[in-house]
Amino acid sequence: MNRIIVTAGATYLDIDAYACSIALAELLHLKGIDAVAYSDAPCNYSVCPSLIEKGLLVTSLPKEIEEKAKYIIVDVSDPNYLKDNVPLDNIIKVYDHHVGFEEYWTSRIGDGTNIEFIGAAATLIYREWKKAGLEDKMSGHTARLLVAAILDNTLNLTSSNTTEEDREVFKALCRKESIGEEWCAAYFSEVQKSVESDLKNAIFNDIKAINNNNILPSRMAQLCVWDGEGIIKKLPEIRQYFDGKDNWLMNIIDIKHRCSYFVTDNSVCQTGLEEVFGVRFESGVAISPVPYLRKEIIKNIISKNIGG
Repeated sequence: MNRIIVTAGATYLDIDAYACSIALAELLHLKGIDAVAYSDAPCNYSVCPSLIEKGLLVTSLPKEIEEKAKYIIVDVSDPNYLKDNVPLDNIIKVYDHHVGFEEYWTSRIGDGTNIEFIGAAATLIYREWKKAGLEDKMSGHTARLLVAAILDNTLNLTSSNTTEEDREVFKALCRKESIGEEWCAAYFSEVQKSVESDLKNAIFNDIKAINNNNILPSRMAQLCVWDGEGIIKKLPEIRQYFDGKDNWLMNIIDIKHRCSYFVTDNSVCQTGLEEVFGVRFESGVAISPVPYLRKEIIKNIISKNIGG
């Protein structure tokens, strides 16, 4: 059988994509399958230094292996984000929690399609470990990666996309590694330090292009940190990163205070966000008493039929 490459095929890796790639490759190895976690994309701020172990993620492959290998894709299913990095005809499985491309993949790979609304792709990968009955053989490092992925993608289990399965998987992994609240807080604190040490790259390594939306600007950034107030203090600096233009929106998720800061100088966007979320902008900043993921913001605006 040809080697299996587990990858996210993205322009950058967040902690969910990073953790899923490594965790699934480890599982396949335990099952006697030749597999490798691979990506040449840079990690974003959510993959903090203490969670990186050299050698687990391969960053380059010989061309002949890339062309002959079979691919398993994690944490992404939009073919537009894959076609430039992964040969679509060589993909045999997809695991993603971003819905919308189920029919596309089912028509191509049938039962290899694992796309469903759930908090973290990490939860889907842990499900595969349970199916194989190999949870007890999972390395401690992989377990911690999956915990961090669930924390980040569910906003410390507070976001509306968090499912009961996410919570159960989180508890099981925490029990396995004796992880408590202190470890979780330390993860978000380390992420914050990483963000603040290189703020510009942290922002632009997690920015989404927005098209055909009457409310949202063309660029939407997101930061998920322990204490958002530290980032708000740097707004003069952040505005300079965007060259003084108003074609951007930043969602700063504050885990400690369980809120989101919406930051934009775009008046149309401000009006739309005030209408949808019941917030009030002052000096370009509005505080939502509920933390929202970027995809939740987009979904809410579209559901109100005001975002195009």
